[in-house]
Amino acid sequence: MAPTPRTPASRRLVRIAILGMLLAVLAGVSLCVGAVSTGPAETFEILRHGLSAQPTPEEVAVLHYRVPRTVVIVLVGLALGLAGTLIQGHTRNPLADPGLLGISAGAAAAVVAGMYFLDANTALAMLGLSFAGSAIAAVAVFLLGGVGRRAADPIALVIAGAAVSALLIAITTTIVLRSNDDVVLDKYRFWTAGSVAVTDWQAFVPAIPFLVLGALLTLGSGASLNLLSMGDKSAQSLGLNVGRTRLIGIVAITLLAGGATAIAGPIAFLGLLAPHLARALVGHDYRWVLPTAALAAAAILYLADVLGRVITVREVPAGVMLVLVGVPFFLAVVRRSRFTAL
Repeated sequence: MAPTPRTPASRRLVRIAILGMLLAVLAGVSLCVGAVSTGPAETFEILRHGLSAQPTPEEVAVLHYRVPRTVVIVLVGLALGLAGTLIQGHTRNPLADPGLLGISAGAAAAVVAGMYFLDANTALAMLGLSFAGSAIAAVAVFLLGGVGRRAADPIALVIAGAAVSALLIAITTTIVLRSNDDVVLDKYRFWTAGSVAVTDWQAFVPAIPFLVLGALLTLGSGASLNLLSMGDKSAQSLGLNVGRTRLIGIVAITLLAGGATAIAGPIAFLGLLAPHLARALVGHDYRWVLPTAALAAAAILYLADVLGRVITVREVPAGVMLVLVGVPFFLAVVRRSRFTAL
């Protein structure tokens, strides 16, 4: 959809700049807040000088726990924000989201199955399994609810995603119940809750090249998504190769959602919330919506993670906090949207 005259480029740039500054502030707060809190000046000095010969609890908290966690939030937030926007653009469905469409469940099921049957516990192995599970789930959901005569139905993919998610969750639960391995059970809890509390750099560094590739494919598809928003036939008549565009989209979604799930487990609703916030800020032109949604998703994830650390004595995972916010938002979108009858 073309930019609206009421949202000029200068205003969009200002709003994106403000969102970027907010993201930087939240990153700073993330580095300061925790079980052992540190002030901004103290945190800066710790980052500047590193660990001392006899590390203090504050140094360990900032450098060992919060720095990698802050990086993980950026990676996962950007990936899921882009993936959610890409899915909504390809399906023209305001309810689409990697979690709601079963893509995250596919990644989680593949990881748990690989751990149980193949004893795959390394970061690289889990990354590969996550990509495979995401790809299989994405293709299944798109085939069941996103192609053919039902492609224009905005709720068809949600129904297909719910069915695929239920099947994958049942498979995952069955594997876990048959396992006596505490490691598998711990990993299952991790995938179920969705947590950014990752301290091992080797657990997420291997995913970065794949996330970068997925982001580049996505950010380069803004013009194509604008054409797809007019319908497949109209886009095709304007010269867009719809089939190739869909294929590139599925690859990008798999890279982004699979990589994010491999790092932090399935985090639902983030890919749903961020595109709507981005459209409220910059309009409906996907060339602007995509980068704005990426920044918005990272900011939302920072906020959810920080709140999860401070609202209770025992930390609440960011995935759980996002569900508490995401469910009311999802219901509000359903009520405000007009869907074609099934």
